[in-house]
Amino acid sequence: MNTTTLHLKVQRSRFSHHALVTLAGIAPAALRSWFTSQPLVLSAADKASQEAQKVRDLAYSYSKTDPGFASDLYAAAARHEGLHG
Repeated sequence: MNTTTLHLKVQRSRFSHHALVTLAGIAPAALRSWFTSQPLVLSAADKASQEAQKVRDLAYSYSKTDPGFASDLYAAAARHEGLHG
């Protein structure tokens, strides 16, 4: 086996790994949408609500160690949800 053949096999396996990871990331959302009739594409208000909830979860994690930062995060989440909701 020469260097070119070895390099080609490595590149092919790397591509197949990336393709498999991508498909594995897409499959759960597609299956969830298929079986629960939940749309794959969310409305702007739903997306803003989900993003705001993630920020609130982050704010909760900072509430004991840095309450000022946590309150800023809560305010940002409310503002984001208000702008897009």
